[in-house]
Amino acid sequence: MPLTNSFPAATGSNITVFVHSNIVQNCGGVDGGSFAAMVGAGGGYDSAAVGTAESPVPMAMPANGSGDAVPLSLYPPGFDLSGFIIFDPSTAEWVSGSGYSISPAPLTGAQFDDPQPLGGGSGGSGGTNAAPQTGFYEVVKVGATLYGLTNAMIIGGVVQLPFEAGEPSGLLTTVTLEDSGVPIATSINVAPFELPGLLLPLDTTLMSNGVHNISLHAQWTDPGDGTEDGSAAFYEGYSPAVSVTVSNEISFPNWIPGFGELGNSLVVSAQSAHTNAQWYLDVYDSQFSYIGTLGGTTPDGNIYVVWNLVGPDGTLHTDNTFEFVLTTVYGDPVTNSMVVPPTYRVTDPWNAPGDWVVVNQQAWNNFTGSGLLDTMTDGFAGGAQALGLAVRPTAAAGTAYRLHFGQGDPNATSDWAAFRSALYNNLSRNLFYLGHGTPKGLGYAQSNTNLSILAKEIGTVLATIPAGLTNAHKYRFVCLDGCSTASGTLPESFGVIHKENVPGSYYADASLRPSAFAGWNDDKAAGFANTIIVDHPNYFQHFQYQWTIGDGVKAAFNHAAGYPDVQFLSTGQLKVFGNWDLGVNAFNR
Repeated sequence: MPLTNSFPAATGSNITVFVHSNIVQNCGGVDGGSFAAMVGAGGGYDSAAVGTAESPVPMAMPANGSGDAVPLSLYPPGFDLSGFIIFDPSTAEWVSGSGYSISPAPLTGAQFDDPQPLGGGSGGSGGTNAAPQTGFYEVVKVGATLYGLTNAMIIGGVVQLPFEAGEPSGLLTTVTLEDSGVPIATSINVAPFELPGLLLPLDTTLMSNGVHNISLHAQWTDPGDGTEDGSAAFYEGYSPAVSVTVSNEISFPNWIPGFGELGNSLVVSAQSAHTNAQWYLDVYDSQFSYIGTLGGTTPDGNIYVVWNLVGPDGTLHTDNTFEFVLTTVYGDPVTNSMVVPPTYRVTDPWNAPGDWVVVNQQAWNNFTGSGLLDTMTDGFAGGAQALGLAVRPTAAAGTAYRLHFGQGDPNATSDWAAFRSALYNNLSRNLFYLGHGTPKGLGYAQSNTNLSILAKEIGTVLATIPAGLTNAHKYRFVCLDGCSTASGTLPESFGVIHKENVPGSYYADASLRPSAFAGWNDDKAAGFANTIIVDHPNYFQHFQYQWTIGDGVKAAFNHAAGYPDVQFLSTGQLKVFGNWDLGVNAFNR
């Protein structure tokens, strides 16, 4: 019997189970397939189909008539049947259960000969001579459903949230918690998922105190359902947003996870739930040896410390990481202490201005107007060359590198090899990519690494993941014009702080080079009815113009969305992480 997505759930539960007397084993579970669910307690059995005297298998029901008839084989070996009546299909009579017993072996003689699965004998579909067993089936709501939060709830610390994500077809690739439609970096889970279950963590200590609108975003891929242009290969599911209040005595909503790229300073940014509070910051080196204590008073709850890495004895500390304990004192007094999140020294020597990688996947060549996508991408290549910067892989002057598309194209593999080589060249620090993508990486056939580049590989080769590696190769600017490229961990892979609107002053105080990442938070269609949607190339060409005349990255995208020829594009799904004010060639040295 197939898995169903419409069987009604039991009252007060997010799971439904039913009894199926055929032999069914290992049903349900959480994996990377079409369904993944966090299920709670509850559920019930539907015995209506077996509660008749015409049943071909032995049945049992309480003698007092308080319950429905169910297959006798459902009761465990040794179960006391003295208070039951038993239906014997060989005589079509109900008899007393006194003296009957259930054993693991098939029933024989007076215990009924050769019971058959409900609905068919040995010659029926699925029928066998073995004793029937119980099967359980998870029933998952279609779409994305978030549990554990209700409107007006007050939450703090780290909470684990159950969810359901179901789609009749496709493979579940990503489940992400979002705050007002923006992915929460610490709450992104990408396939393969851990078995047997998955809870989404929400670390509220990295959020500001106050009201937040939390929702679940799930995404599926179905290569078998889509054409080669990918137009039908992705599914999205969004749960309704739940308005909750975050409350922590000490939190770190503007935490800077790195320091020391350009000099010797770091930032500790925190928020106290109380105003007019004293604070103390105990500093320890990487070996947990005490260095000293910084302190002060916050009038508004905000705590912002810039430390020059010099201890009270005048010694400059060159550790790659430090440990901090923040204590606040307020009221009568009341004291609260908390270990701050980790921060790591960034070692990333640039030996020349940052060059560009500009590639354009030829996935829509059969669409009317496909040349508009080429022209749009060529604008990034030409703009970089006008600044005197090299563009990789090598193409004709003023043009982007064309990635041949399709597993049957003999040039596709070599094109992706050239793209991969250009991406990891130490002088490459800026990237514009037009082509297929998912939260897991770049490319359409991501099971074939010859035709894709995954986020995990990028983070490994660039030494940006995990945090704290030495000799990282960070990118200054990344724009990935592909489906759902902002929904996963690609920002971290390129070394960009996975948070919106990080102020330039924070980068300066932490001795970091500002950077920015732009990508889509959902599936995007480049064309409709074999015709390119002209609003898409218009949008990026207007962005190029706005950026070159002095707008920062975010302002350039905002102004580009306001042009009259950009109306049929959900530009609000274009997310920008890192520094919104990054200029077209700023800090590119």
